[in-house]
Order: sequence, then C-alpha cells, then structure tokens
Amino acid sequence: MPKLQSNNLSRCFLACVLAACLLTTPGCVGALAQLIYTVKGHDVQPAYEGLNGKRVAVVCVSDASAYGPDTLTYTVEQAVGILLANGLKDESQIIAPARIENWRDSHGWNETEYVELGKGVEADMVVAIEIGSYSLTEGSTLFKGRSDVTVTVYDIEKDGQVPYSATPQHFVFPKHGRPAIQTSEREFEAFYLSQLTTMIANHFIVHDKLESFARDAATIQ
Repeated sequence: MPKLQSNNLSRCFLACVLAACLLTTPGCVGALAQLIYTVKGHDVQPAYEGLNGKRVAVVCVSDASAYGPDTLTYTVEQAVGILLANGLKDESQIIAPARIENWRDSHGWNETEYVELGKGVEADMVVAIEIGSYSLTEGSTLFKGRSDVTVTVYDIEKDGQVPYSATPQHFVFPKHGRPAIQTSEREFEAFYLSQLTTMIANHFIVHDKLESFARDAATIQ
C-alpha cells in the first residue's frame, strides 16, 4: 500500500477512535472539534534526521538479554526497523535483524560495544535502544505496560560519535491500564510494543500530530 494512502487510513482510524472516546463524555463535542482543528494534517518533524540516506543498524538490549536469547529485544529491533524503512527517505537502508543477530552470535558480542557491531555489519549509523524495568501487569487483574527506554545514535563513519541521544523515558501505556479479563497477555504485549516501537521510531521519522497526541494522552500519569 502506498505510504500516502496508508498514512491517510491511519489518520482516519485514530480520528474515529478519539471521536468515540470523547463523544461518550458530556461536553466533549466542542473539545473534539477544537482538537481536530488544531492537529488535523499537521506533521511533526523528527527530533533527529541524520539517519536519512544512511545504512542503519537497529540494536536493542534489555535487562534480560544479557542472560541469553531475548524475544523482547529481537521484536523491538524488527518493529523499529520496519517503521524506519517505511518512514525514512528512499535511499536509506535498514540492515536486516538476522544479519545483526548472526554477527552477535559469531563474535561473542558485549552489549555495550555498539561501534564494534556497527563496523562489523557495515552500518553507517547504529540506533541503540536500551530497555529496562520492563513489565506488563499491575496487580493480578490489570495489564499496564511499563518500561524505561533510552535511545542513542552512534555515527560509525565518525568513529562512534554520538550525534543524538534521547533523554531516558519511562514509557507507560495505557494510562489507566486494561482489565486482564478483556485480553490475553500475548495480545496485550503486542499492543503495548506497537506503541513503544512507534514512539521510538518517531524520534527519526515524520509522524502525525494526532497520533502523537493520542499516545501521549494515554501515557501521562
């Protein structure tokens, strides 16, 4: 599906979701109208645009990944890579996660040696994602995703200089959680990770203001 058509569909879907939520609350019709007027069609520029036109390796580590294979980090690497591949300029290239994983396995990679890994897979830039305190539940009856996320870019062409580093963020979604009776843990984790990886990718790609507003409103505590 062309990017433009996909973006339009995403905007329409998010607008419908917001409308359904707001219109169930008395007095929110005017607020919805004002919201749509304010954010409709307004793109948000990325905080860092230096990945455009580069060969990019996306690498994720977590508290658990030091102890062996970690499904969480591999999933995040794949999802962020796909979002960047779709959102960066056409001449950009995202190095396949499988190639990164093979290099790690064959070199006994230390999880802090991002520059060495970048050189090994012939990347121009490495996007390093570090996830800590990852959890999906709050009590025994509520799903609520939480994680501490740090995003750092290493410029391999400039001997590992760091041109961009995001302030560590405690990412919570959704704000009020979701009753465990409504979904399985696997389904909720997929939902949470879709929001987490979108937030990460948006550091580097143009994204829709309405989408950001909806996500941010759900994460503020």
